[in-house]
Amino acid sequence: MERLANTGNDGEPMLADLMWAFDEIGFNNLSGAPTAVIGRTGKKRQYQQQGANREMTTVLVAICADGTTIPPAQIFKGKGYSVTWQRNDPVNAMVGYSKKGWTDNEIGLEYAKHFERMTHAKANGRFRCLSVDSHASHVSRAFLQFCREHKIHVPCYVAHGTHIYQGLDVVCFSPLKSEFGKERDKHMRETGHPITKDTFAMIYGKAHLHTMTPDLIKTAFRKTGLWPVDRNVVTQEMMAPSKATSIKIYTPAEPPTPVR
Repeated sequence: MERLANTGNDGEPMLADLMWAFDEIGFNNLSGAPTAVIGRTGKKRQYQQQGANREMTTVLVAICADGTTIPPAQIFKGKGYSVTWQRNDPVNAMVGYSKKGWTDNEIGLEYAKHFERMTHAKANGRFRCLSVDSHASHVSRAFLQFCREHKIHVPCYVAHGTHIYQGLDVVCFSPLKSEFGKERDKHMRETGHPITKDTFAMIYGKAHLHTMTPDLIKTAFRKTGLWPVDRNVVTQEMMAPSKATSIKIYTPAEPPTPVR
């Protein structure tokens, strides 16, 4: 990353507005943090109405080291597309679908094209850097070839290291999921209806706008050492293998007489 930051723009240094990272996150009717509720005195458990649908929707989010972001991509589970999925969407997300609601190589390539469209004018002919994890759809031949043809560097995080290097995982996704849960519960209280494909974009969009602030995005890059590039942010202790915590278990001694 140091070499890329110093010479990645055709031999010239990269600037903050050229450094990007993206990752995906899944949502369903259970996503979100636990919430505090007010109930009757003496009642230990409080219950909240929730939708029965556990269908997963994947959202692809890209952030820039200058604190900006681009419209996300939302991947629904389905066999076809409906125009109602983009109704009342405050972030104007790209929408797609797949058999299981996950990304695949085809969707990964379409997202690369989306990223190019959304950042082309800002780059103004300069090279961009898009950091990704090693998911197959992020490093497919078609994905990498398209990025190469459009002056987009694609560094990849080391395997099993996204919990340290991926700023979206480290900083952004937890508050995003928590805010999504609040918006989903508010929608349920106000309308009496659970979240559906037709209302997901509206609910997620509100959470996205509330959470993905310039300060949070810049913190994500700084805390993982991606921008400003700082190798000292990741210590040897953080990269050390997990300690073995298993202990040897002994079975109880066999009783002298049968237990009746």
